[in-house]
Amino acid sequence: MKTRKVMCTILFAAASQAAFAANVPQAAPALASILPVLLPDGRPYTDPDVSARGLPEASPFNQGGSSGAFPPISPVRKLTDEGWLAASTRRPSAAQLNFQRALRIKPNDRRLLWAYGWSMINLGDPACALEAFQRNLSLRPQQRPQWVPMAMALTYAASGQRDAALAWYRAAALSDPVRFGTDNATLRTTLHWTSSERVLIKQLIGYAAQGDGASVSEFAARW
Repeated sequence: MKTRKVMCTILFAAASQAAFAANVPQAAPALASILPVLLPDGRPYTDPDVSARGLPEASPFNQGGSSGAFPPISPVRKLTDEGWLAASTRRPSAAQLNFQRALRIKPNDRRLLWAYGWSMINLGDPACALEAFQRNLSLRPQQRPQWVPMAMALTYAASGQRDAALAWYRAAALSDPVRFGTDNATLRTTLHWTSSERVLIKQLIGYAAQGDGASVSEFAARW
């Protein structure tokens, strides 16, 4: 874990630091494994986002298009896909090598940052996942991509922060009721996600069954 966190810091050091959204200050560094808490603002996240195309966690409307509709695969796209495959099959060294190379070439590639965030969830580094998602969204702060709530829910579930994870799980249901509107729908939607993600999905469903804990007024930020 420590090695991955150091690598995450190095990988993102070259790119400019920006706020997650216009109305949310840059989060202070987390202590230990506790992440700074950001909450949904009550409005759905429904914007399509082509940066999320091609991997199982993307919404259906980001999966379409024939191979002839896109240019030949770029080095960054190839490295991103190889990094994602390595992470999903629990090969952290190979994953980091591919992502390191890709980020050196194009540090502000949104699909790369999106895939890197999900890969870090799979490799048990939610702090690095949160940083990757923050960087992705800071590049287009006015967008509200539909993938955000579930990505954030799993990030906080991986860090053990139950109430923040539950808040984002409910935001996912609001934003995408067909895929995440019920626990059964969530289980169907994530049937072919990775085993690590499925463990966290079941954790989210367990949180939902337990109900709310702390009041949302106790949380640090909202977006």
